[in-house]
Amino acid sequence: MFEDEEYEGSLLTITAEIVSVEPDGFIIKIYNDETGETFEANSTREYAEYLINSVNKSTMDNFKAVWLPSPLAKKRDIDLIGMQLGMMQKWMEEELEEAQENKLSDDREDIMKYCKEDKDGDIPS
Repeated sequence: MFEDEEYEGSLLTITAEIVSVEPDGFIIKIYNDETGETFEANSTREYAEYLINSVNKSTMDNFKAVWLPSPLAKKRDIDLIGMQLGMMQKWMEEELEEAQENKLSDDREDIMKYCKEDKDGDIPS
């Protein structure tokens, strides 16, 4: 979604900032505007899990994740987090697609069973 998009209803906004820590690491500082909660994620996975849990618990109608400027972040950490989030998103999209295909397959089997039963004069109730 774009920054200037209009939202109908309420909007949960999760803001995050990357902070590099020495020698080789980072934290993601997170703020949930619905609960006022702050959280520090020590990995990209922990950040993603926080987002998912926040959205699942939210009473808001819409959700938006916003990355704040991160002047205390090293480029390599920003690049790593971006790559990891992209990989997670791709994996989730593939999982959703597979689940949808399985549901369509199950639906086809149900339709074929129904048609066979109907042909045999045995219409299910």
